Amino acid sequence: MFLLFIRTLLVYAAVIGGLRFTGKRQLGELSTSEFAVTILVSELASIPLQDTAVPLLGGIVPLATLLAVEVLLSYLCRKSRRFRKLLCGNPCIVIRDGQFDPQMLRLLRLSPEDILDGLRMAGVSNIQDVRYGIVETNGQLSVILHADRQPMTPSDCLLHPKEVGLATILVSEGKILQCNAQQLGKDEQWILQQCRRHGISSLQEVFLMTVDDQDNLFLQRQERAV
Repeated sequence: MFLLFIRTLLVYAAVIGGLRFTGKRQLGELSTSEFAVTILVSELASIPLQDTAVPLLGGIVPLATLLAVEVLLSYLCRKSRRFRKLLCGNPCIVIRDGQFDPQMLRLLRLSPEDILDGLRMAGVSNIQDVRYGIVETNGQLSVILHADRQPMTPSDCLLHPKEVGLATILVSEGKILQCNAQQLGKDEQWILQQCRRHGISSLQEVFLMTVDDQDNLFLQRQERAV
């Protein structure tokens, strides 16, 4: 049992490390080749776990080979537009000026209902509001609305709202994250000063404190035990 436990941890570490090495897209939107690699990785990883007679190296080598091939394909896709088109295909326009393109739908083997589902997920209820509907190479539907149907922005009203930066955690459950504090140029004295402004006398009372590069502060107290 202990040997099986160790083998499981090693295979798990190899799979996670390999997927991290191939890039972020492996953990998000998957192309056809990436989806195939994900399926094969799961199958290959299960072999040394189910059969302890199989050498551990015999399970990890195919995993490493498969992930190395995926990295090579990604590199070739970046360098060659023709190879990328061959491997991933091209985006396909399925809606033009509020009208379906039946020929393109047949080519993609999609029904109008499939596209309408995608429109609803994008928050669009009326197909006539759509100027272009595009099926991307990863299978997602991108929607471009007519100009008069697009949401109004503050700049359309000649407004200039205050910028909001990227929030960084300074205090989490009563503990200062020193690395983040140093990155933002904040010290413990500044943090305690902000706590006192919000009626908090001790860091132990802070559940979460974040601040962004515009000095917008968010602070939440710890919940008191009943």
